[in-house]
Formats: sequence, structure tokens, C-alpha cells
Amino acid sequence: MKPYHQMDPQTLEREYSPSSCIEDITVYINDYINESAKAVKQLKNNLRANIKYGPEERSHMDIFIPDGDGPFPIHIFIHGGYWQELSKDESCFAAPNFVAHDIIFIALDYTLAPEASLYEIVDQVRRGVVSVIKNAHKIKGDDKNITISGSSAGGHLVAEILSTNWPEYGYDNCPLKGAMTISGVFDLEPLVNTYVNDPLKMDIDDARVLSPLYHIPKDCCPIVITYGENETDEFKRQSHEYMDACLRAGIECSYLDMPAVNHFGIVLDLNKKDSPLFQAVLNQIRS
Repeated sequence: MKPYHQMDPQTLEREYSPSSCIEDITVYINDYINESAKAVKQLKNNLRANIKYGPEERSHMDIFIPDGDGPFPIHIFIHGGYWQELSKDESCFAAPNFVAHDIIFIALDYTLAPEASLYEIVDQVRRGVVSVIKNAHKIKGDDKNITISGSSAGGHLVAEILSTNWPEYGYDNCPLKGAMTISGVFDLEPLVNTYVNDPLKMDIDDARVLSPLYHIPKDCCPIVITYGENETDEFKRQSHEYMDACLRAGIECSYLDMPAVNHFGIVLDLNKKDSPLFQAVLNQIRS
């Protein structure tokens, strides 16, 4: 019996509504939009925009490449929005910091629910990451130094990528160097009876199949797991439950404490060179 099994509907909705911890979500959405627009303008000569990686309309990525010959490390960022909001266009805010450290930054887009099921979204994002790995040399990238991060629903998608059956894609083991989950959700069962599931239309069986907690990889790169101090208890609990499961499986995991930030503001720290969040990614890249 998990805590969410004993929650009344109102409590369950609140625990899985990250905006319940803040006054106004639009402040952070506007930050994503404005900071991403600044990044695109600042790095217009370093940007390869709307690069296709699949047949879907939103199978695009924006790639920011440092000046020079490379090969450069690559970092892929997967946005959140509960699989039904946001896009790569609001997810470029950290590009200036990565490019300044001679790291390629990629904002990955994907089809949103209800246009796509969560099964389709997971498959699409996985294909996007594999496309980056296989074509790293075409963007002056180092295919042996690719890291990924994702926020909220993007944290879930990062964990799903880590559970990839890599031999199906031509790799003996996980080809990624490191991963970071930021305020992720790893057990989708509690979402089935909330508003979040309205466009997803999952039943309990779907939720378990799509939950990274129930298919921890046997082979995996190191993972950093983090969330903001100002988040609901369930988001915090889920991150620790996932980390504990990974540790039991022998995966190298670490928890990064992020005080004084919330579910939505935490990712903006990726564009701050001295922030613990960015430094943790940088440590994976330079290890």
C-alpha cells in the first residue's frame, strides 16, 4: 500500500498538481518563453533549428553548436508539461550556458497528448535520442559523451529512455554517459484518477507498463535525481522511490538537493554556470 492509495480525490489531485505549491505558474512559463527567445537571438549563428528526427510533425529538435571544430559533448533536454503542454520552443533557455562551456545543447520536441498516446510519445522521444547518438558526428558531436536531462514529464521520459533495450538499436549497452531526472514522475498509477489522465486515457495496466519504476534497466549510465525543495510530498517520494530501486539494481545514482526552488523554477538553474544543477551535469560530462 503506497501513500496515494489512501488519499481522497482532492488530496490526490493536489499532490500531483505541482502548481499547488506556487502562486502563479504563468510567471515561470513566461520565463521559459522569454529566456528561450533570448537564447535563440543570442545564438542565432550557432543554431540549427527544426532538425527532423522522425516522421511526426513535431519530431524536430533545435541544436545549438559551439564555435570550433569539435567533437563536442552533447546534452539533450526533454521538456515537461505533463506530456500535453510546452514544446522545444520554450526549452532553449539553457543553451547559452552549455554553448559557453563548449557543449552542444539540444532541445527535443515531441507530439503531445491527446494527439499521441503516451506509448507513442515514449517511442518518439526514444527515437529522437537514438537519432542524436547515431548522427552525432554530423553536428560536430562526440557520440561517446552524450548526456540527457528532463523536467517533470521530461524526467519520466528520461527514465523511459534509460530503460531502452539497447541491443534493439545496435548497442551492446547504454550508450549515454549520464542522465538527470528533474522533478520526475516514475509511477504513473496515481495519475489514472486525476485530471492529468484526461488526455492520456491510461488504465491501470497502461500506467504500470509506462512506469519506469517497474522496469528498472539492468545496464545504465549514472543518474542524478533531483527536485525542488518547494514541491509536493508525492513528487519528492517518487524520486526517492525510483532512486532506491535503481540503487538496488546496482545503478550508480546520486541525489542532488535543490533548496529554495520549486517544480517550475528549478530547470532555469541549468542556465546558471555556478548552480549545483548545471555543475552536476558538467561533472557527468567531464568525468
